[in-house]
Amino acid sequence: MMKDFFFGLDPYTFTGSAIVIGFYLNNVLTSEEQASIGNWLQLIGLTIQTYASQVTNLEAERKKTKQDSKCNNTTDLDTLSKAIDKIQEELNRLKDCQKNSL
Repeated sequence: MMKDFFFGLDPYTFTGSAIVIGFYLNNVLTSEEQASIGNWLQLIGLTIQTYASQVTNLEAERKKTKQDSKCNNTTDLDTLSKAIDKIQEELNRLKDCQKNSL
């Protein structure tokens, strides 16, 4: 509800509301209070950005790991296919040996 209202604002209103609140606080707070609340709000913003950045980083790593494992599966299939070819060659050689000994 409140979340939908806040994040549903168009970019101009969203940014404008921050400007209005900032100017209002500049008029009612001392310079020390302004610095204190400004630093506090920046810390909140940095905390949110750091968290979101790490979530994005982990998601990218998971996608990369999935892609790498898919590639490894292809490599595994190639290795198995070569092994099957060698087994088939050995079976053919053994059949030829068996035919020649009869």
